[in-house]
Amino acid sequence: MKKLTTLVICITLLLSFGCETEPVELESLQLNSIANDSSTTADDNEPEDDDASDEEEDEASCETLFAIGGDEASTCFLNDGFNRWGWTIGPLSAGEYTFDLYSGAGQCDTDKGTLVGSLSVNYDEALGTVDVDFDMLDGFVLNETHLYVGELPYPIGNNGNATVAPGQYPHQNELDDASSDSYSLSDISGEIFIIAHGVVCDDDDDDDDDDGGGAF
Repeated sequence: MKKLTTLVICITLLLSFGCETEPVELESLQLNSIANDSSTTADDNEPEDDDASDEEEDEASCETLFAIGGDEASTCFLNDGFNRWGWTIGPLSAGEYTFDLYSGAGQCDTDKGTLVGSLSVNYDEALGTVDVDFDMLDGFVLNETHLYVGELPYPIGNNGNATVAPGQYPHQNELDDASSDSYSLSDISGEIFIIAHGVVCDDDDDDDDDDGGGAF
């Protein structure tokens, strides 16, 4: 009888110990899972051309813009296999050109976007110079511009492959609510391609003016 009583007590203790330790083991597993998840960031699986991607759109009132060709040929990045909207313009021979600047034109659909300015290009092959001017329409300002001009449709990125990531364009300016921006390039020859990118924001000062604050 004593043996039976002792056996029952042992079984009871074993069952009680198992019930107390099982939740502790589950909690430990959950903590390890969270730790493992936090070690992987969203950037680990981002394609190269979408990095930064779009860091330039930090504010709700700001959007990315690209220049699109008019009568001159322009090719949507998506058509060449890139995971970003925008256009490469060209090939262009020497001459003067004016292109539209569109913001928010997802899938390269200008009907979805907004015309925010123009891009003027003056290519003097005799001098080997290219002058590029960003000019914004009233109500819009620039906080960044990125420019590529070259003999290939796309710049070559850090990994040796063609890229459309604006952060890897060779010419860049950081601005502060500018109404325009300019680049003067030299040692240019032959037919060229152009990609013009920027970050455009709503002009708050222009909105204030529309309120009639200065009128009496």
